[in-house]
Amino acid sequence: MTGTRLCLYSLICVLIAALAPCGTAQAQTFKIATIAPESSSWMKDMKAGAKVIEEHTEGRVKFKFYGGGVQGNDKQVQRKMRTGQLNGGAFTSGGLNRFHPDADLFALPMLFRSIDEARFVRNALEGELRQRLEDAGYVNFGLAAAGFAYMMSEKKLTTLRDLDGQKVWIPEGDPVGFAALRALGVAPVVMPVTDVMTGLQTDLLDCVTVPPVGAIVFQWHTQLRYVSDVPLAYVYAALLIDKRAFSRMSKADQQVVREVMEGIYRKFDRNGVRENDEALQALLASGLEQVTPDAAEVEEWRRAVNASHREMAGQGVFDIALYDRVQNLLDEYRKTRAAAAP
Repeated sequence: MTGTRLCLYSLICVLIAALAPCGTAQAQTFKIATIAPESSSWMKDMKAGAKVIEEHTEGRVKFKFYGGGVQGNDKQVQRKMRTGQLNGGAFTSGGLNRFHPDADLFALPMLFRSIDEARFVRNALEGELRQRLEDAGYVNFGLAAAGFAYMMSEKKLTTLRDLDGQKVWIPEGDPVGFAALRALGVAPVVMPVTDVMTGLQTDLLDCVTVPPVGAIVFQWHTQLRYVSDVPLAYVYAALLIDKRAFSRMSKADQQVVREVMEGIYRKFDRNGVRENDEALQALLASGLEQVTPDAAEVEEWRRAVNASHREMAGQGVFDIALYDRVQNLLDEYRKTRAAAAP
Protein backbone atom coordinates (compact mmCIF):
# COMPACT_ATOMS: atom_id res chain seq x y z
CA MET A 1 0.00 0.00 0.00
CA THR A 2 2.82 2.32 0.92
CA GLY A 3 4.57 1.52 -2.36
CA THR A 4 1.39 2.22 -4.32
CA ARG A 5 0.94 5.58 -2.61
CA LEU A 6 4.57 6.46 -3.28
CA CYS A 7 4.25 5.63 -6.97
CA LEU A 8 1.02 7.62 -7.19
CA TYR A 9 2.62 10.59 -5.44
CA SER A 10 5.63 10.45 -7.81
CA LEU A 11 3.34 10.30 -10.84
CA ILE A 12 1.38 13.36 -9.64
CA CYS A 13 4.61 15.29 -9.12
CA VAL A 14 5.79 14.45 -12.64
CA LEU A 15 2.47 15.52 -14.13
CA ILE A 16 2.50 18.81 -12.22
CA ALA A 17 6.03 19.56 -13.36
CA ALA A 18 5.15 18.76 -16.96
CA LEU A 19 1.96 20.77 -17.04
CA ALA A 20 3.06 23.82 -15.05
CA PRO A 21 4.63 25.68 -18.00
CA CYS A 22 1.43 25.35 -20.02
CA GLY A 23 -0.38 27.66 -17.66
CA THR A 24 1.96 30.64 -18.17
CA ALA A 25 3.53 32.24 -21.22
CA GLN A 26 7.23 31.47 -21.57
CA ALA A 27 9.81 34.25 -21.49
CA GLN A 28 10.88 35.03 -25.04
CA THR A 29 13.71 37.03 -26.57
CA PHE A 30 13.21 38.26 -30.12
CA LYS A 31 16.44 38.40 -32.11
CA ILE A 32 16.19 41.22 -34.66
CA ALA A 33 18.70 42.12 -37.40
CA THR A 34 19.15 45.49 -39.11
CA ILE A 35 21.68 47.34 -41.23
CA ALA A 36 21.13 50.43 -39.07
CA PRO A 37 24.31 51.27 -37.14
CA GLU A 38 24.33 50.88 -33.37
CA SER A 39 24.64 54.66 -32.98
CA SER A 40 21.63 55.45 -35.21
CA SER A 41 18.45 57.10 -33.98
CA TRP A 42 16.53 54.04 -35.22
CA MET A 43 18.48 51.79 -32.89
CA LYS A 44 18.07 54.21 -30.00
CA ASP A 45 14.27 54.35 -30.39
CA MET A 46 13.92 50.60 -30.89
CA LYS A 47 15.92 49.82 -27.77
CA ALA A 48 13.81 52.30 -25.80
CA GLY A 49 10.67 50.57 -27.10
CA ALA A 50 12.07 47.17 -26.18
CA LYS A 51 12.62 48.38 -22.63
CA VAL A 52 8.98 49.51 -22.39
CA ILE A 53 7.82 46.11 -23.69
CA GLU A 54 9.99 44.26 -21.19
CA GLU A 55 8.57 46.35 -18.34
CA HIS A 56 4.94 46.02 -19.43
CA THR A 57 5.23 42.25 -19.88
CA GLU A 58 7.08 41.86 -16.57
CA GLY A 59 10.15 40.46 -18.30
CA ARG A 60 8.32 37.87 -20.40
CA VAL A 61 9.25 39.57 -23.71
CA LYS A 62 12.68 40.94 -24.58
CA PHE A 63 14.40 42.11 -27.74
CA LYS A 64 18.01 41.73 -28.83
CA PHE A 65 19.09 43.86 -31.80
CA TYR A 66 21.98 43.08 -34.13
CA GLY A 67 22.91 46.34 -35.84
CA GLY A 68 25.30 47.40 -38.56
CA GLY A 69 24.54 44.46 -40.84
CA VAL A 70 26.47 41.98 -38.66
CA GLN A 71 23.89 39.29 -39.44
CA GLY A 72 24.41 39.72 -43.17
CA ASN A 73 22.43 41.16 -46.07
CA ASP A 74 18.67 40.92 -46.58
CA LYS A 75 18.91 37.49 -48.21
CA GLN A 76 20.98 36.10 -45.34
CA VAL A 77 18.69 37.61 -42.71
CA GLN A 78 15.64 36.11 -44.43
CA ARG A 79 17.31 32.67 -44.44
CA LYS A 80 18.14 32.99 -40.74
CA MET A 81 14.54 33.94 -40.00
CA ARG A 82 13.36 30.79 -41.78
CA THR A 83 15.71 28.58 -39.77
CA GLY A 84 14.92 30.29 -36.46
CA GLN A 85 18.39 31.78 -35.93
CA LEU A 86 16.67 35.17 -36.08
CA ASN A 87 13.06 36.07 -35.31
CA GLY A 88 12.85 39.21 -37.40
CA GLY A 89 14.53 42.03 -39.20
CA ALA A 90 14.16 45.67 -40.17
CA PHE A 91 14.07 46.09 -43.94
CA THR A 92 13.89 49.00 -46.34
CA SER A 93 11.42 48.81 -49.21
CA GLY A 94 13.99 47.24 -51.53
CA GLY A 95 14.28 44.21 -49.25
CA LEU A 96 10.60 43.74 -48.44
CA ASN A 97 9.84 42.05 -51.76
CA ARG A 98 11.67 38.98 -50.47
CA PHE A 99 8.75 38.46 -48.09
CA HIS A 100 5.93 39.39 -50.46
CA PRO A 101 6.31 40.46 -54.11
CA ASP A 102 3.97 43.44 -53.66
CA ALA A 103 5.56 44.80 -50.48
CA ASP A 104 7.82 47.26 -52.29
CA LEU A 105 5.18 48.46 -54.77
CA PHE A 106 5.24 52.02 -53.41
CA ALA A 107 9.00 52.12 -54.06
CA LEU A 108 8.82 51.57 -57.82
CA PRO A 109 11.33 53.90 -59.52
CA MET A 110 9.83 57.23 -60.60
CA LEU A 111 6.33 56.19 -59.52
CA PHE A 112 5.68 59.29 -57.40
CA ARG A 113 6.53 62.89 -58.22
CA SER A 114 5.92 64.28 -54.73
CA ILE A 115 5.58 63.18 -51.12
CA ASP A 116 1.91 64.21 -51.23
CA GLU A 117 1.29 61.73 -54.06
CA ALA A 118 2.94 58.98 -52.06
CA ARG A 119 0.86 59.78 -48.97
CA PHE A 120 -2.37 59.79 -51.01
CA VAL A 121 -1.69 56.30 -52.38
CA ARG A 122 -0.46 54.97 -49.04
CA ASN A 123 -3.60 56.16 -47.27
CA ALA A 124 -5.66 54.13 -49.71
CA LEU A 125 -3.60 50.96 -49.97
CA GLU A 126 -1.15 50.60 -47.07
CA GLY A 127 -3.54 48.51 -44.97
CA GLU A 128 -3.91 46.02 -47.79
CA LEU A 129 -0.17 45.84 -48.35
CA ARG A 130 0.43 45.20 -44.65
CA GLN A 131 -2.20 42.48 -44.63
CA ARG A 132 -0.50 40.73 -47.52
CA LEU A 133 2.69 40.58 -45.45
CA GLU A 134 0.71 39.22 -42.48
CA ASP A 135 -0.89 36.57 -44.70
CA ALA A 136 2.59 35.59 -45.89
CA GLY A 137 3.55 34.89 -42.27
CA TYR A 138 5.15 38.14 -41.13
CA VAL A 139 3.86 40.39 -38.38
CA ASN A 140 4.55 44.05 -39.13
CA PHE A 141 3.89 47.35 -37.40
CA GLY A 142 3.36 49.81 -40.23
CA LEU A 143 5.50 51.47 -42.86
CA ALA A 144 7.90 54.25 -41.98
CA ALA A 145 8.70 56.71 -44.76
CA ALA A 146 12.32 57.69 -45.30
CA GLY A 147 11.52 60.12 -48.10
CA PHE A 148 12.85 60.08 -51.64
CA ALA A 149 16.06 58.55 -52.89
CA TYR A 150 18.12 60.62 -55.32
CA MET A 151 20.92 59.73 -57.70
CA MET A 152 24.34 60.67 -56.30
CA SER A 153 27.46 60.39 -58.37
CA GLU A 154 31.11 61.22 -58.84
CA LYS A 155 30.42 62.62 -62.32
CA LYS A 156 27.85 65.28 -63.20
CA LEU A 157 24.85 63.50 -64.75
CA THR A 158 22.13 65.46 -66.52
CA THR A 159 21.22 63.30 -69.54
CA LEU A 160 20.89 59.61 -70.35
CA ARG A 161 24.05 59.88 -72.43
CA ASP A 162 25.91 60.92 -69.29
CA LEU A 163 25.11 57.50 -67.84
CA ASP A 164 27.04 55.69 -70.57
CA GLY A 165 29.79 53.66 -68.96
CA GLN A 166 28.75 54.58 -65.43
CA LYS A 167 28.83 51.83 -62.82
CA VAL A 168 25.45 52.32 -61.17
CA TRP A 169 24.64 50.43 -57.98
CA ILE A 170 21.52 48.34 -57.57
CA PRO A 171 20.89 46.37 -54.34
CA GLU A 172 20.56 42.61 -54.36
CA GLY A 173 17.06 41.24 -54.78
CA ASP A 174 15.63 44.24 -56.63
CA PRO A 175 14.50 42.95 -60.05
CA VAL A 176 12.23 45.95 -60.66
CA GLY A 177 15.01 48.47 -60.02
CA PHE A 178 17.34 46.38 -62.17
CA ALA A 179 14.81 46.40 -65.04
CA ALA A 180 14.27 50.16 -64.66
CA LEU A 181 17.99 50.88 -65.05
CA ARG A 182 18.21 48.54 -68.01
CA ALA A 183 15.31 50.45 -69.58
CA LEU A 184 17.49 53.56 -69.34
CA GLY A 185 20.32 51.78 -71.11
CA VAL A 186 22.37 51.29 -67.94
CA ALA A 187 24.17 48.08 -66.96
CA PRO A 188 23.57 47.98 -63.17
CA VAL A 189 26.13 46.68 -60.70
CA VAL A 190 24.41 44.38 -58.20
CA MET A 191 25.90 44.60 -54.72
CA PRO A 192 24.68 44.22 -51.12
CA VAL A 193 24.26 47.43 -49.12
CA THR A 194 27.06 46.40 -46.79
CA ASP A 195 29.58 46.43 -49.68
CA VAL A 196 28.66 49.79 -51.24
CA MET A 197 31.20 51.89 -49.36
CA THR A 198 34.02 49.61 -50.46
CA GLY A 199 32.63 49.69 -53.99
CA LEU A 200 32.76 53.49 -54.05
CA GLN A 201 36.25 53.59 -52.57
CA THR A 202 37.65 51.10 -55.09
CA ASP A 203 35.87 52.51 -58.19
CA LEU A 204 33.65 49.46 -58.57
CA LEU A 205 30.78 51.96 -58.32
CA ASP A 206 30.39 55.50 -59.66
CA CYS A 207 26.79 56.20 -58.79
CA VAL A 208 24.18 55.25 -56.18
CA THR A 209 20.51 55.99 -55.65
CA VAL A 210 19.90 56.57 -51.96
CA PRO A 211 17.96 58.83 -49.57
CA PRO A 212 20.22 61.63 -48.29
CA VAL A 213 19.81 60.41 -44.72
CA GLY A 214 21.14 57.01 -45.79
CA ALA A 215 24.08 58.58 -47.63
CA ILE A 216 25.08 60.32 -44.40
CA VAL A 217 24.47 57.36 -42.07
CA PHE A 218 26.65 55.09 -44.23
CA GLN A 219 29.09 57.90 -45.10
CA TRP A 220 28.71 57.26 -48.84
CA HIS A 221 28.52 60.98 -49.49
CA THR A 222 32.23 61.27 -48.70
CA GLN A 223 32.94 59.51 -52.01
CA LEU A 224 30.48 61.49 -54.16
CA ARG A 225 30.26 65.01 -55.63
CA TYR A 226 26.81 65.48 -57.19
CA VAL A 227 23.20 64.85 -56.24
CA SER A 228 20.25 65.04 -58.65
CA ASP A 229 17.11 66.91 -57.59
CA VAL A 230 14.83 64.37 -59.33
CA PRO A 231 13.03 62.07 -56.83
CA LEU A 232 13.79 58.60 -58.15
CA ALA A 233 12.18 56.30 -55.59
CA TYR A 234 10.04 56.62 -52.49
CA VAL A 235 11.81 54.73 -49.71
CA TYR A 236 10.22 53.27 -46.61
CA ALA A 237 11.01 50.64 -44.02
CA ALA A 238 9.25 48.01 -41.95
CA LEU A 239 10.03 45.70 -39.06
CA LEU A 240 8.99 42.11 -39.78
CA ILE A 241 8.70 39.35 -37.17
CA ASP A 242 8.09 35.73 -38.04
CA LYS A 243 4.47 35.01 -37.13
CA ARG A 244 5.35 31.59 -35.68
CA ALA A 245 7.66 33.18 -33.12
CA PHE A 246 5.20 35.99 -32.44
CA SER A 247 2.34 33.57 -31.76
CA ARG A 248 4.27 31.88 -28.94
CA MET A 249 3.48 34.89 -26.75
CA SER A 250 0.22 35.23 -24.89
CA LYS A 251 -2.44 37.35 -26.61
CA ALA A 252 -1.95 40.04 -23.97
CA ASP A 253 1.81 40.22 -24.61
CA GLN A 254 1.24 40.27 -28.36
CA GLN A 255 -0.99 43.31 -27.88
CA VAL A 256 1.69 45.08 -25.84
CA VAL A 257 4.30 44.48 -28.55
CA ARG A 258 1.95 45.67 -31.30
CA GLU A 259 0.97 48.84 -29.46
CA VAL A 260 4.54 49.84 -28.58
CA MET A 261 6.08 48.99 -31.96
CA GLU A 262 3.26 50.57 -33.96
CA GLY A 263 3.72 53.73 -31.91
CA ILE A 264 7.43 53.78 -32.70
CA TYR A 265 6.83 53.25 -36.41
CA ARG A 266 4.25 56.03 -36.49
CA LYS A 267 6.94 58.27 -35.01
CA PHE A 268 9.45 57.12 -37.64
CA ASP A 269 6.86 57.78 -40.34
CA ARG A 270 6.12 61.30 -39.05
CA ASN A 271 9.78 62.27 -38.84
CA GLY A 272 11.35 60.38 -41.74
CA VAL A 273 10.59 62.77 -44.60
CA ARG A 274 11.59 65.84 -42.58
CA GLU A 275 14.86 64.22 -41.49
CA ASN A 276 15.61 63.22 -45.09
CA ASP A 277 15.04 66.80 -46.29
CA GLU A 278 17.33 68.08 -43.54
CA ALA A 279 19.95 65.52 -44.57
CA LEU A 280 19.79 66.77 -48.16
CA GLN A 281 20.47 70.32 -46.99
CA ALA A 282 23.37 69.03 -44.91
CA LEU A 283 24.83 67.30 -47.98
CA LEU A 284 24.63 70.50 -49.99
CA ALA A 285 26.21 72.45 -47.15
CA SER A 286 29.05 69.91 -47.03
CA GLY A 287 29.91 70.61 -50.67
CA LEU A 288 27.83 68.28 -52.84
CA GLU A 289 26.45 70.07 -55.88
CA GLN A 290 22.78 69.69 -56.79
CA VAL A 291 22.05 68.94 -60.44
CA THR A 292 18.80 69.71 -62.26
CA PRO A 293 18.30 67.65 -65.44
CA ASP A 294 16.25 69.09 -68.30
CA ALA A 295 12.50 68.59 -67.75
CA ALA A 296 12.05 66.95 -71.16
CA GLU A 297 14.88 64.57 -70.32
CA VAL A 298 13.20 63.60 -67.05
CA GLU A 299 9.92 62.86 -68.86
CA GLU A 300 11.84 60.60 -71.22
CA TRP A 301 13.18 58.75 -68.18
CA ARG A 302 9.67 58.41 -66.78
CA ARG A 303 8.27 56.93 -69.99
CA ALA A 304 11.05 54.36 -70.22
CA VAL A 305 10.85 53.37 -66.56
CA ASN A 306 7.04 53.19 -66.49
CA ALA A 307 7.12 50.90 -69.53
CA SER A 308 9.49 48.60 -67.64
CA HIS A 309 7.07 48.58 -64.67
CA ARG A 310 4.24 47.43 -66.91
CA GLU A 311 6.44 44.75 -68.43
CA MET A 312 7.50 43.44 -65.01
CA ALA A 313 3.90 43.41 -63.77
CA GLY A 314 2.90 41.47 -66.89
CA GLN A 315 5.56 38.89 -66.02
CA GLY A 316 4.01 38.43 -62.57
CA VAL A 317 6.83 40.05 -60.61
CA PHE A 318 4.13 41.92 -58.69
CA ASP A 319 0.32 42.11 -58.77
CA ILE A 320 -0.70 43.91 -61.96
CA ALA A 321 -4.21 44.57 -60.57
CA LEU A 322 -2.75 46.33 -57.53
CA TYR A 323 -0.35 48.26 -59.77
CA ASP A 324 -3.31 49.44 -61.87
CA ARG A 325 -5.07 50.62 -58.70
CA VAL A 326 -1.99 52.64 -57.79
CA GLN A 327 -1.97 54.23 -61.23
CA ASN A 328 -5.70 55.00 -61.02
CA LEU A 329 -5.19 56.68 -57.65
CA LEU A 330 -2.36 58.77 -59.08
CA ASP A 331 -4.50 59.80 -62.04
CA GLU A 332 -7.27 60.81 -59.62
CA TYR A 333 -4.87 62.82 -57.45
CA ARG A 334 -3.22 64.60 -60.38
CA LYS A 335 -6.53 65.51 -62.00
CA THR A 336 -7.83 66.89 -58.70
CA ARG A 337 -4.68 68.95 -58.22
CA ALA A 338 -4.79 70.24 -61.79
CA ALA A 339 -8.44 71.27 -61.41
CA ALA A 340 -7.67 73.12 -58.18
CA ALA A 341 -4.70 75.00 -59.64
CA PRO A 342 -5.31 78.73 -60.35
